[in-house]
Amino acid sequence: MSAEDAQDGVSSGLSDQTGQIMITLTTLDKSFAVPEVPLYVPLSLKRYGLSEVVNHLLATERPIPFDFIINSELLRTSLQEYIIQKGLSSEQTLALEYTRSILPPTFLASYSHPDWVSSVDVIEATSSNVNAVPILSGCYDGIVRTWNLSGSVVSEFGGHMGPVKSVRWLDENKVVSASMDRSIRIWKVPVGNQGDEVMVDVLGNNGPQTVVSARTFTGHKSTVEDIAVNAATSRMLSAGADGAVGLWTTNYKEAPPATVSVSTRELSGKRRRKTVVPSRGPISMMGSHTGPVTGVIFDPKDDTVGYSVSLDHTIKTWDLVTGALVDTRTTSFPLVSIAALPELSLLCSGSSARHVTLHDPRAAADATTSRTLVGHTSFVVSLSRSPESEYMLSSASHDGTVRVWDVRAQKSMYVITRESKTADKAKVFGVHWSKTVGIVSGGEDKRVQINRGTGLEVINQ
Repeated sequence: MSAEDAQDGVSSGLSDQTGQIMITLTTLDKSFAVPEVPLYVPLSLKRYGLSEVVNHLLATERPIPFDFIINSELLRTSLQEYIIQKGLSSEQTLALEYTRSILPPTFLASYSHPDWVSSVDVIEATSSNVNAVPILSGCYDGIVRTWNLSGSVVSEFGGHMGPVKSVRWLDENKVVSASMDRSIRIWKVPVGNQGDEVMVDVLGNNGPQTVVSARTFTGHKSTVEDIAVNAATSRMLSAGADGAVGLWTTNYKEAPPATVSVSTRELSGKRRRKTVVPSRGPISMMGSHTGPVTGVIFDPKDDTVGYSVSLDHTIKTWDLVTGALVDTRTTSFPLVSIAALPELSLLCSGSSARHVTLHDPRAAADATTSRTLVGHTSFVVSLSRSPESEYMLSSASHDGTVRVWDVRAQKSMYVITRESKTADKAKVFGVHWSKTVGIVSGGEDKRVQINRGTGLEVINQ
C-alpha cells in the first residue's frame, strides 16, 4: 500500500478532519504490521479511534483493540491532551508504537485459608498431566496446600514449625517449601497409595490427603525468605534472612549431610503412623550480602548463573558452578523481589520504594537503571512475568493490589484489587501469572485470588 492509499483510506474513515497531527505507526508484532508511512489524524483521537485507524489499515474482519505507546508511555488521553501535557507542537510528528490490547482482568474465584497466604505457584496443564491439580499455596499456619480449580483442597503438607514463606512446584509429583523455621522441605504429591516411606506418610482417605513428613534441607541460620527451582539441573536456590544464598540439590543421594537439624510439627487432631524426616545440607552457602536476602532466581538462559536481591540495596550475580560472586550492582533502595524477562535480557526488581526497576545484567555495574515502573504505594514484594508476552509482568504489593505492566510504559495497565471485604487494603504477598489459570495471588486477607482477562493469555497471536 502506498503512502497516498494509506492516507486516503484513513481519511475516508474519519469524519473529524479539523486539528490534525502527523503520526507514524509501528509494532513489534509482524502479524499486525501496517505500512510505516506518515499519516494525518485528528488530534481528538484516543486509543479507540487510533485502534480504528490500525484496523482500517489492516482491513480486519473483526475489530482488534490496541494499546498505543509514545516515548515509553501508554496513551491514556487524546492526542491533543498528550501534546499539551508534554509541551509539544501539533506540527511535530508523533511516533506511536501499538500492541494488541488486553481486557481488564476480572475476578474468577478465591480460596479461603486459616491464615495469611504468603506464596503461590501454578503448574501448567500439559497433554501428559491434563488432570493435574494446578494451584499451590503456602500459608502462615505452616501448611502447604494444593488446590483444584473448583476451590477444593486436594493435599495438605504439614510439618513446618513456622509460617511458610515460599512454595514452588518441582514437577507434577513434587513441591518444595521454605519457612521461618529455617528449613526447606520437598514433598511428594500423593497420588493413590504411596510406597516411598522416605518421602512421605499419607494419612486419611476422606477429604484432603495429608502429608506429614518430607525430605528436609537445613543450613540457613534464619528465615528462608524465597526459593527458586531449576528442574533441568535438579538444583534449588534459597534466599536467607541470614544474608546467605544457598545452593541445593533436589537429588537426595547427592545432597551433603546437614549440620543443622529442625523438628517436624505434629498435626493436631490427626494421628500419624510414622515420620521419616531425612535432613540434608546445601551444596554451598554463598555469603556476600550485608542484609537479609529477599529473592533469588536462576538465569532463564543459563542455569549455571543465579541472581539475588537484598535489603542491602544490591543485586548480585553468582556463578553456581564455583559459588563465586560475579557482579554486584547497587541501587538506591532495599530490594524485596526479583524476576527476569529473558527475551529482553532484563532483570526486574521490586523495592521498598514502591516501584519496579529494570536492569540489564550485561551492562556495567554502575550503569543507570534502564527504566522505572511507578504506581504502587507500598513495598513491591512479588513479581511474575507474563507466560505469553515478553514485555509484560505482574507485581504484588503491600498496598493491597496486583498490577499488570507493559515494560514499554512507565505506568501500569491495570490494577487488581482484593475481592475480600474482610480487610481494607490487605497486603498482597505473592503473585504468579499462569497461562492456563490466570493471575493467581495470595495475601493478608487469607485468600488465594484468581483473576483473568480476555487477551491476557493470547497477547502475541
